[in-house]
Amino acid sequence: REVEILMFLSAIVMMKNRRSITVEQHIGNIFMFSKVANAILFFRLDIRMGLLYLTLCIVFLMTCKPPLYMGPEYIKYFSDKTIDEELERDKRVTWIVEFFANWSSECQSFAPIFADLSLKYNCSGLHFGKVDVGRYTDVSTRYKVSTSPLTKQLPTLILFQGGTETMRRPQIDKKGRAVSWTFSEENVIREFNLNELYQRAKKQAKPREEGPEEPPAHPDGELKKEK
Repeated sequence: REVEILMFLSAIVMMKNRRSITVEQHIGNIFMFSKVANAILFFRLDIRMGLLYLTLCIVFLMTCKPPLYMGPEYIKYFSDKTIDEELERDKRVTWIVEFFANWSSECQSFAPIFADLSLKYNCSGLHFGKVDVGRYTDVSTRYKVSTSPLTKQLPTLILFQGGTETMRRPQIDKKGRAVSWTFSEENVIREFNLNELYQRAKKQAKPREEGPEEPPAHPDGELKKEK
């Protein structure tokens, strides 16, 4: 029975790792399912040991949260009040906005990838933005992004052109379920045609005023400097 349990959990790890895009995600999946396997084995050995191990795991998860990405980026952070205003301000600007939640491990893994894309493709006619739907729940309702703990819609990338949504990943099927999609840098560049958008945006956007452009601001008004 114990061998069957370990084989079953190993199969789950392999399936889960198919969607992983970073080494940290692979290692995280292995550790998470190792904890599950240990909990089951402890419970089979002695229910008191199982309860003790489960309690320690819960305490660890509550106190040792994974670190947030703090590297260089060129991203504007929206609040529930600023996102609509910014999208409507200049409809010649194309926006790629990530809807994320800090508690989502998928969002944390995608953060450095999205930051790297913003550094490569940001220009006066193509901007990158983020909004925390875990904090601003009305934004998640307005843009139909589920924030359920079991959701597969986090993160969600939406392309806005002329102030209107023209594309999103992951897509939502007719039953309202998210279609599985891997958030890798290659997939984002290909699906959103970033190279073409970048060239088109540079041609159509207004010429920038001379002088350095200030980095984007957080919703609380503080500037986030590139490191």
